[in-house]
Amino acid sequence: MVNHRPADVAVCTLRTHTLPARLTGHPRVAVAAPLATANLGIEELVRGALARPAVRHLVVCGHDSRVFHPGQSLLALAAHGTAPDGTIIGAHGHRAHLPNLRPPVVAAFRRRIAVHDLRGQDDPAAVLAAVDALPRHTDGADGAGDVNGDDGVAGVLGEELAASTPRLVPLAAVGRVRPIASAGSGCFVISLDRPAGRIVLRHYGDDLASGHELRSRSATALTLAAVAHGLTDDPAHAGYLGGELAKAETALRLGLAYVQDRPLDSRSADPVPSLHWAGPATAEPPKGVAL
Repeated sequence: MVNHRPADVAVCTLRTHTLPARLTGHPRVAVAAPLATANLGIEELVRGALARPAVRHLVVCGHDSRVFHPGQSLLALAAHGTAPDGTIIGAHGHRAHLPNLRPPVVAAFRRRIAVHDLRGQDDPAAVLAAVDALPRHTDGADGAGDVNGDDGVAGVLGEELAASTPRLVPLAAVGRVRPIASAGSGCFVISLDRPAGRIVLRHYGDDLASGHELRSRSATALTLAAVAHGLTDDPAHAGYLGGELAKAETALRLGLAYVQDRPLDSRSADPVPSLHWAGPATAEPPKGVAL
């Protein structure tokens, strides 16, 4: 028999990111996704759950963050709601504040969706067994409710949901890197030391005979260190450096070839980095190499 009943369960896997893909094929699971924060993340979860009229259950499983506590904060929201300023009552999460969700949206979430605490459970079979055991709602269109009524996504609730999103002004993704001569002295060369599992950032002076070397597994640590040591003070070039080091970290983690200023590809061997710029002696170095 073909089951035409709508999926009525949402699953939040907290910081267990491998779990959603193993749950979404179940006929009762409408959506499964992780949750990282106790503010914008919970807001997105609430909007997404209410935008699916058939969803009447939310299973919270996987492992909660010991720093941000989004799982505990989500359960507190279901149990206690929010204060007038949007703070989640009883939440322990970092900045557990929902400034964009209107009170009717929070009320609809708490009224419509039953939240079930399975924190710590990361076995897909156990989670799905819990999903199967949840009762079906029989109101409206087999649990979907009246989508055109006050509590439906096409009615008043839909208007409240539309008004419960952050107000973001779009900006063009444009910028300009200062000429090399005015952005600082010397040049940066980035390479990978695969046996040591490190990204190597070398900063050479104008004479190419002296400079500095920094090593780390973390692109963030290297970027912050380069700025802290005064190797660059230009925001645009610091941004370039952060992006390039992030590529290097990705290549190191995934075993991809890394060539500075080139897109990542699937090759497995890194060429030896060279300090010699192609072309005549008066040629400019490749864009972004010298800062």
